[in-house]
Amino acid sequence: MKIGFQGIKGAFSEAAIYKQYGNRADTIGYDNIDEVFDAVVDGTVDYGMIPVENSIAGSVSRSYDYFLEKPVHAVAEVYLPVRHFLLGLPGSTLPKIREALSHPMALNQCEKFLRIHHIKPVPEYDTAGGAKIVAEQGDPTKAAIAAKLAAQYYHLEILAEDIQTTNINMTRFLVVSSEPAPDVRMEKTSVAFKTKHFPGALEECLHTLSSNKINLTKIQSRPIPENPWEYVFYADFEGGLNDENVWVGLQQLEQAARFLKILGSYPKGDFPEEVSTS
Repeated sequence: MKIGFQGIKGAFSEAAIYKQYGNRADTIGYDNIDEVFDAVVDGTVDYGMIPVENSIAGSVSRSYDYFLEKPVHAVAEVYLPVRHFLLGLPGSTLPKIREALSHPMALNQCEKFLRIHHIKPVPEYDTAGGAKIVAEQGDPTKAAIAAKLAAQYYHLEILAEDIQTTNINMTRFLVVSSEPAPDVRMEKTSVAFKTKHFPGALEECLHTLSSNKINLTKIQSRPIPENPWEYVFYADFEGGLNDENVWVGLQQLEQAARFLKILGSYPKGDFPEEVSTS
């Protein structure tokens, strides 16, 4: 089973793949998220693991854009606790470290640790990329902030663990496929829609869900680049396409909206009861 992700070996997205599929997965890294979507569409991979939101940083907006643009279906949901590790060369120690390489988001999430230890943050294109650079450069004063998986790939040692300022840090992923998943329990659904242009148009769209007892769990708007000042709404709600109230609600939403796309209906991800790593 080939599964694509954005980044290189050791990225958090790859860790999410192993959490969901274990050793059955043959992981393939891509430079950009859009390349993951394209690999799913053309059949190069069976699935793609796509980050859609982080509990601290919020939504991954471009992921939602590609869900709208590409002919794919969300078939599973994965929650991954984000644990940041300081990784250095074998024999190096925390007092020796002067610079930490990582993705800007990870550096920001570990700002307090870096400040206390007088370590300079150095932005890189992703967390695992920073680990690879540290391994290649061989400088004992440099370390990377990355997932534990990256230490295994690049033969680095863990100098400090759980260095994130806030321990309650989760990333939500959606697994995408070129086809809807057959014979799965449908517990959650994601859609995209555009409203008509009159006062109360959004309220009317949302009423089609509430009147059918559909519990909305998320809604956000995104601008449409090719149509300035126009927006598309993305929504998640409980229930699947095999539920009669969901089916009726979506039919009504399609009538109330200018446009509706069902992004997928899938099982809920397992949300860890204890997300703190302290």
